[in-house]
Amino acid sequence: MSISRRIFEVLVAFALQPIVCAQSVLDFDGWMQKIDRRSQSVQRALIRKDVNGATADAREIGELYNSMETYFTRRGNSANAVRLSKEGRDLAATVVESVAANDFAAASQAAVGIAHACRTCHLEYKPLE
Repeated sequence: MSISRRIFEVLVAFALQPIVCAQSVLDFDGWMQKIDRRSQSVQRALIRKDVNGATADAREIGELYNSMETYFTRRGNSANAVRLSKEGRDLAATVVESVAANDFAAASQAAVGIAHACRTCHLEYKPLE
């Protein structure tokens, strides 16, 4: 590859960086909204003792928290958000494990923990109002 071609690629990548970052922030905002909806849905499913619904919601929450962890890790300077994302993912896994064991009290406690984790993270990291 020629030097001029490489310089061109670097300049294009640099020029597009704000677009990529903006898209990531928009993705992040979408993940937060999905987690909020699924958090409410999993709590309703647990009240009904809907094993399939609660499990599906909790798994999706775990996947969303995994995406958020990756986002914050790449962003840098966000150690607290990375920690909160891991904790959210762990709470979602606890919901799945507890439902599988028919321990709806533990699953409900973990689901409420997810809702509290959202509020804690919003104070520092919520990108859009």
